[in-house]
Parts: sequence; C-alpha cells; structure tokens
Amino acid sequence: MSMPPLPPPHAALFLDLDGTLIEIAPRPDAVVVPLHLPGLLARLSDRLGGAVAIVTGRGLEVARALTSAPPIAYAAEHGTIIDASSLPGATIPPMPPPPTPPQAWRDRATAFADAEGLLFEPKQYGFVLHFRANPEKGPAATAFLEGLVAGSDFQVMPAHAAAELRPKGLDKGSAVRWLMRHAPFAGRQPVFIGDDVTDQFGIDACAELGGTGYRIPMDFPGPAAVHDWLERIAGRMAA
Repeated sequence: MSMPPLPPPHAALFLDLDGTLIEIAPRPDAVVVPLHLPGLLARLSDRLGGAVAIVTGRGLEVARALTSAPPIAYAAEHGTIIDASSLPGATIPPMPPPPTPPQAWRDRATAFADAEGLLFEPKQYGFVLHFRANPEKGPAATAFLEGLVAGSDFQVMPAHAAAELRPKGLDKGSAVRWLMRHAPFAGRQPVFIGDDVTDQFGIDACAELGGTGYRIPMDFPGPAAVHDWLERIAGRMAA
C-alpha cells in the first residue's frame, strides 16, 4: 500500500486514538500504547506550531493519560470536551457544555450490561455499551439505548463493537470546526486520520474547510503505518 502524500507545512493534524494511533484491544482498558507515541506527538506539535489534536471518543483524562499529555489539544468524548491545557500559549475556549444523561439512564444501562454480559463504560456526557466479547448482543444493546434516548436531546452512535449514548449535535466534525476557529489551528489546512464510522464526521469537516482525511484500512493498513507517515512529517519539517 502506498502512503498518502505528505501534507503541506501549514497543515493541522486531527488524529483519532483507538484504531488509528493505538491498536484496538479486547477491552478499552487493555490497550497498549507504543512507547514512542508521546514523543512523536510532541515533535509533531513542535514542527506544526502546536496544530495537533487528538480527536477521540475516549474521556479526556483517559486520553491524556494514554498519550502522556504532550503539548497538543484534545477533543474528547467525540468532540464534546475541548481541552488545550497542555498546549502552551493556546487560548482555545471550551465548547458550550452539553446536557448530561440522567442518572437513572446510567443505572439502567449498568444493570442491562451486567445482565447481558456487556461492558459499561461511563463518560462525562454519556456512556457506552461494549459487546466485543459478545457480538451477538450488539443489536439488543443498540435497541436498549435507542429506547432510552427516544424523544430526547441524546443520540445513539455505533462504534467498534459498541453502541454509545451521547448528546445530539456534537461529533468529531463539530470539534474540528471549533478548533479551526482558534489559534494555532486557524488558517491551516486540516488533515484528519481515523478508522471508525464516527471519524467520518471529522473527515467531512476537514474537506469542507479545504483539507482532507484518511481512513484505516483504506489509506493506511494500521497504526504502525500512521506512525511512519507522521514520523516523515516530523522529519521533513525538521530538515
């Protein structure tokens, strides 16, 4: 597989985490982060003037811990939470806070997960039912969440062997648009790399803003190839 062309020096990188920068594991808490990844992200940030963001479905603190919080921005929970506290000099404001799901929904989802042998993953503005260990439970998990959100300000989105409940109107595309309004992203050519259906929102937003996007496995076979491509960007910019 040939690598996509390197982006221009004035690019802004928006990078998914699971399945893009790190390999997917049987459980979200079982992923293995390559030792070189935090340093690679730091070098990219240095070369691109800080215009690097992790755009992930993970919670903010989990995403920061997995990457060791290099000087980059984070758009966590599919763009619901924007954080640039690791990026020196950035003045990127947070998004307006969305609604949070009722505690009764969380309690019912936890009980459902326990009864069906699923994994319940809590988030600040939503939660996920993982069915990788029991893929036949996927339709039931999705239907259960859709029953909860009917007529509300929340939606159910598919993910890798999972169904996620989260607020309507916020996705990885809205996160890209928000970040691109502010320095150091403003005025740059956005490039998104992802692997899941939710990443298409980010790819589409980059295209609307004059940039592009790439998907695994269509454009890269996996995270290792993405790392190699990013290393080439860091090396070229340093030359």
